[in-house]
Amino acid sequence: MRTRKTVAFGMAVVFATSMMQSAGIGAQSLGTISGTADKEAKKPYTDYSVRARNVQAGSIAATVQLDATGKFELPGVDPANYLVELINPKGKVVCTEGPFDLAKQPLKSGVQIECGNPAAWLLLAAAGAAGITAGVVANGPASPSR
Repeated sequence: MRTRKTVAFGMAVVFATSMMQSAGIGAQSLGTISGTADKEAKKPYTDYSVRARNVQAGSIAATVQLDATGKFELPGVDPANYLVELINPKGKVVCTEGPFDLAKQPLKSGVQIECGNPAAWLLLAAAGAAGITAGVVANGPASPSR
């Protein structure tokens, strides 16, 4: 008898959760990042792509090719902090823009990817320095040579 009650309660919770999500209660809306990379990419722009990298997870959330005028739109990304990377035809990162917090502003338009923006590089350098520091601290101080 107890098992039936537990199963019934579980099914009720699943049903209520699905109803809330379909009604939009408690669900976070997806974000969009759009802009242009026409100053950094060379023609034909369609050889280049743009991707959104989640700052916390390091994963790629979306990738799209530039259109013929050098514009891009990355729709349907989860609310998080993202760096936007311009990728050349050989698959290398040309430059980075951001970070953009889609949790605070889910629609970020007018992004201009320009390599002269040092903010993203400073963020990546700080993350690298933190990783090096963590490695040194984890190994302890160097012993003196004798």
